[in-house]
Amino acid sequence: MDMTIDAIDVRVVPPVALAYTKALTLPHLASAVRPRFLVLQPNGSLNQANSGDFQHGLESILEQATDGVIVDLLWVGSLDAYGIAALVAGIQRATALGKQMLFQALDAKSRLALETEWAQQQESSVGAWKHTFSSNLEAFLDNFTHG
Repeated sequence: MDMTIDAIDVRVVPPVALAYTKALTLPHLASAVRPRFLVLQPNGSLNQANSGDFQHGLESILEQATDGVIVDLLWVGSLDAYGIAALVAGIQRATALGKQMLFQALDAKSRLALETEWAQQQESSVGAWKHTFSSNLEAFLDNFTHG
């Protein structure tokens, strides 16, 4: 799987700096210059055969960006359960680092699978999550939305 990395940092580097590499590093940027966001564009299938390499690369670029990573899935032709698991692992790593992980061009089926897997991971790590609101808030919302 080939991947493209774009560095976005309006403070120090040009608005978009491109790096095409399989090593998932940005050797042309000085170590003191860390991009705020990196845009990762995988190309091909994200599946059992390559999800481990993708996950390792994703975690590596999360370390390099100061604010987070945007994963652009426009050129991903197929995404299986292993690919979804790699994306969830990336979300977990981003959360642990206090960074953002955003997705672009995620089709509806993959989005549902990702949200389902993320919810299962959350439930297994912190227990069932309930959205509980007071009856006054529920009544207010009902009146507000239904007139």
